[in-house]
Amino acid sequence: MKKNLLQILRGNKSQSEIASSYGVSQQAWCSWESGRTVPNNEIMLKMEKEFLIPMEVIFFDSFNYKNELNNEKSA
Repeated sequence: MKKNLLQILRGNKSQSEIASSYGVSQQAWCSWESGRTVPNNEIMLKMEKEFLIPMEVIFFDSFNYKNELNNEKSA
């Protein structure tokens, strides 16, 4: 199974440990890692500052989903 960037950024911390540092549940973090959902803008900004990586990079697939749909329609 391919690791996504959130899993890599989490490092050796458990999902529960890192989730609590962002004030969310382990289930919420798991959902972000799997790509089912994304955090709100406030949490994305916090991640951006902590990891020194733009939120558009961390959540690339989510930010580019609309572009993919537009490309499919125009093809």
